[in-house]
Amino acid sequence: MDWRYILNKEEHHQEMTFQEEFIGLLEKHKIEYDERYLWD
Repeated sequence: MDWRYILNKEEHHQEMTFQEEFIGLLEKHKIEYDERYLWD
């Protein structure tokens, strides 16, 4: 486990939006998605 991530979690999440992080996870794990259906 990377304790630096946990200790700096608040700072880390200020660098990118939830949407950017979520799409990054989808792409990292090669999950196909259509952005039209992700957000309201």
